[in-house]
Amino acid sequence: MEALQHQLQSATVGGAGTAAVGGGAGSPGLGAPGAASAPSGEGSNGVPNRYHSGTFGPDQGEPPDADRHPLSGLYKYHHDGTGPNGGGGYFSFSDENDEFSLNITNQLTLDGTFFDRANLPTNEQNFNIPFTRMYFYGNITKDWSYQVGTQGFLGTYNLLDMFMSWHLTKNITLRAGKGLAPPLYEYYAFSPALEPVITNSPLFQLAAKRPIGLMFSGTALDNRMQWWSGVTNTGTSLFGDLNRNVEYNGAVDFTPFRGEAWHDSIFEGLGGGIGMSAGDQKYALHQSSIAFLNNGEATTNPSFVTPVGLPWYIYNQNVWADGMRSRVAPHIYWYGRFSVLAEMMNFSRELTDGRTTGRSTQWAYYVNASYWLTGERDFMGNGFQGYTVMEPLHSFIPGRGEYGPGAWQVAAQWSEFNAGRGDIDRGFVDVARSTERMDSLMTGLNWWPNKYTRISFNYVWTWFNNPIPIAGPGSIDQYNTFWMRFAMFF
Repeated sequence: MEALQHQLQSATVGGAGTAAVGGGAGSPGLGAPGAASAPSGEGSNGVPNRYHSGTFGPDQGEPPDADRHPLSGLYKYHHDGTGPNGGGGYFSFSDENDEFSLNITNQLTLDGTFFDRANLPTNEQNFNIPFTRMYFYGNITKDWSYQVGTQGFLGTYNLLDMFMSWHLTKNITLRAGKGLAPPLYEYYAFSPALEPVITNSPLFQLAAKRPIGLMFSGTALDNRMQWWSGVTNTGTSLFGDLNRNVEYNGAVDFTPFRGEAWHDSIFEGLGGGIGMSAGDQKYALHQSSIAFLNNGEATTNPSFVTPVGLPWYIYNQNVWADGMRSRVAPHIYWYGRFSVLAEMMNFSRELTDGRTTGRSTQWAYYVNASYWLTGERDFMGNGFQGYTVMEPLHSFIPGRGEYGPGAWQVAAQWSEFNAGRGDIDRGFVDVARSTERMDSLMTGLNWWPNKYTRISFNYVWTWFNNPIPIAGPGSIDQYNTFWMRFAMFF
């Protein structure tokens, strides 16, 4: 205890509050006060910075932190989109050489979700807590790192992710455990609380989510190419042996306009790639013996739902997946003051009800567009990290005498989900409660008073190509949602 107190006092006197991120390149770590952030490519022996996905990024230091935190040597900040929250503050405990570290970060959200119709069958309405997350992450020696995340989700509390990573080389990592995986960039590259509109598009239900397995990831071509490649089980809480419910997941992403020659150009944030998965599947779509709703991440898809979880395409109880499932998801982005992200998914699997067998295929896409009214710029993005926390140019923190406007952003998303008529014609779907297509328009306004908090206001219009009985005595073909969120990242 005396030694720890001595270290804290030394850190305070030495100005460790301006140190770079703990465990990152150029980071002094606790016990080495006063060290400055190293120039790009000249980091210390500490492990590289970690993206939201757990994958490690380029070995380069961060700029010093301008804040003088009360906990000086213990509380630090990711400025470059790294860490489980996609940037932001965290508590860091480490030894003198960064051989062992424990970092803790949190994400809290409170929503107000209100509809223009009464009695809609979803828990995400009125005032609610969509998710609260706590991450524990760090490294055990310079070669191994770990992450454990927990989440409270609409009244449940579960393990969000748990993985260990072996950093084979500077550019190649092997991850084992439960964590985000391709093919859907929108799902593995950033948290839903950081999407410029208020939540994920309807494509989230076609993602791999957080399966358990082995995943390689890395960079090439001087960090202009990022890739994933690995095998996982089919979905959360589904057991899979080697001949059933195991699939290949992979992705490749290119950011060609990186480097000094393109620095601060309009093309620097341009990139794109493709995710894919394939594997033999055998499971009932409607599950009762496993926790398939773990953290709201159902992956057996017994129905397709709207962004607030309202089912609009419902499979019968006796339908099974029995054969090859494939997913292909190309995406393209341009991040800057004005940002655009677009992605499409082809989702195909073999289904049967014991009498009829057929290939089920769905197509879906979304387009995000956003603009910073106050002059900020989004993180440049890559195959491991998309949207991140924002640091306003002029913060609003009255307690410090700062009365700037904060960061203001307008955003919109258009999405379309086409489930097709094939499963309806085969008798796999409850036709009385289902229709083939859903469209959705989200528009919103985000305010970051400071780099720790975000307040969002959104309007969501949802439309079906045929009326269905979602609530009340009659059928409806559209409904409207008024949505607000308060979020903290620390």
